[in-house]
Amino acid sequence: MTKSVLGSALAAMFLMPAANAAVRFSDAIDGLYADAAHAGRGWVVDYIAKPNGDGILYLYGAAYDQTGKQVWVTTNFDVKEFEFKKTGVPMAMPNGGRFDDNWPNAVQTNIVGTMDVELTACGELKIALKPNAATGLPNSTQTLVASGDYVASAGIPTVNDRCVQKRKFTACPTGSTPVASAERTCQITGTIASNMTLTNETTWVLKGLVKVGTDNANKVNLTIEPGTLITGSGQAADYLYVEPGSKIFANGTPYAPIIFTSPLDGVPGGQPKAGDWGGIVVSGNAPNNKCLTAPFDCRSEFDPTLRYGGNNAHDNSGVLAYIQSRYAGYIFTTGREVNSFTFQSVGDGTVAHHLQAYRGKDDGFEFFGGTVNVKHAVVTEGGDDGLDWDEGYSGHIQYVLLQNGTGFGEDNGIEASNQNANQDALPRAIPSVANLTMIGNGQGGYGVYLKEGTGGHIKNSVFVGFKKGCQYMANAPTFAAAGTPTALTGTLTIDHVAYACDPQFGQDATAPWTSEAFFNAQAGNLKGDPALQGYLPKAGSPLIDGGAQNTTEAWFTPTSYIGAFRDQNDDWTRGWTYNVAR
Repeated sequence: MTKSVLGSALAAMFLMPAANAAVRFSDAIDGLYADAAHAGRGWVVDYIAKPNGDGILYLYGAAYDQTGKQVWVTTNFDVKEFEFKKTGVPMAMPNGGRFDDNWPNAVQTNIVGTMDVELTACGELKIALKPNAATGLPNSTQTLVASGDYVASAGIPTVNDRCVQKRKFTACPTGSTPVASAERTCQITGTIASNMTLTNETTWVLKGLVKVGTDNANKVNLTIEPGTLITGSGQAADYLYVEPGSKIFANGTPYAPIIFTSPLDGVPGGQPKAGDWGGIVVSGNAPNNKCLTAPFDCRSEFDPTLRYGGNNAHDNSGVLAYIQSRYAGYIFTTGREVNSFTFQSVGDGTVAHHLQAYRGKDDGFEFFGGTVNVKHAVVTEGGDDGLDWDEGYSGHIQYVLLQNGTGFGEDNGIEASNQNANQDALPRAIPSVANLTMIGNGQGGYGVYLKEGTGGHIKNSVFVGFKKGCQYMANAPTFAAAGTPTALTGTLTIDHVAYACDPQFGQDATAPWTSEAFFNAQAGNLKGDPALQGYLPKAGSPLIDGGAQNTTEAWFTPTSYIGAFRDQNDDWTRGWTYNVAR
């Protein structure tokens, strides 16, 4: 069938309510739908997604006159990402042409009334037909259910397993309150004092600081279902804080990521911006070089009443998987910020993978000590550093894409520190990171900024287009930790890394040797055009075979290429991320 049934000029006729709900239109609801009350009647539902998360919904079906005679009607309309219903959309009746081609016999239509359309859960739509009086057709309502199997526990049919919102919203559970101005929306504030699940048929609103548990005293599990939508309240300082000893189980999926975002995101008339809400903070009991002994009293830079730190490198704070954090990064004062993702002394018993920071006001990911490992991370158009570590962080990170964007104030690709107050503090920050693709787009500071005594290992990575340079080294303890270009200590290494910046290198006045000499002394490093198409390597790129497998650290997936992507067919960002420009 043709999808050019109604012209774009009809968009001005639409009524645009500010709906915001976790269950939402997507191509997972495509298919044939039956009228639950009338055998032999049904509709075709087809959703076309746009790159920005919005889409167009197409409906084809029938109205019925007083004698039961069917009259074919159709509609299509724009849908904002988080809308679940539309009212007053134009309803059209075909009056010529064919459905099998666009030219020269495309379907012709007349506007014959309006429709209301509401998605109540996976596989269930409610429509209200309101024909013009001249048609002689009566008003009618239909509950449409998808053809296919039913979900036994809920009694609601599902189109396929990619649509995860299988329950209808009923009421806000204990521990939350209804939001009067928004349907299917519940607010949480204060401390979550007992185990709680944020279900995906509800939009959840964080108001102010929302703590999970109480610092090892009251250990609480917070579970978040795939496809759940969580927003700030509009106060900006809204953020989720998982206390040491408590856990978060936020298991999204590739087709149903969990989304934390601005209350202005994905709704008609909304203009979200960086810093509309705080971010996600996870705190644990892993080592930190600022608080080495009991009571392990490290304090959050953004709120000194919040403690973290311990001596358990394998501490487990739960699971974070397939999560988007959009428009986060509240800045209380200079140097006191909440990032899109903040990990404070989080242990390597925690699972973290497929995480995106989109247009955050501060860092994409910051690690204050700890040992947590992260795979598959994306930072898109952030306001500060892509990756930032200090306080003795010693985890592993593999597969990272950073894309800077014009006008978003990005700083460095990596800002690597040991500790500001005591730059030789032990345990020294010695993380291992591999397979990074960091694209500065002529913006920001340095690709890699090594300072304040940091150690670490950067391998199989590419840095392109950072305004100040690809690599900068600062502070005497950093140079001492590295050794010399002819006698490297192994505490700080950069190998099989490609740089393409102008200028390439820099160092501060404490430098006993140049940053470039350090880079040149190590194996497999490249300078010059990496031959990227967007963020993927072109055929023949020196990156494709330029890496070296890590055979000493079992956590890493072995790779022999430089960058986050093996080739043009290896784009692991597809499907679960938001607005990643290829």
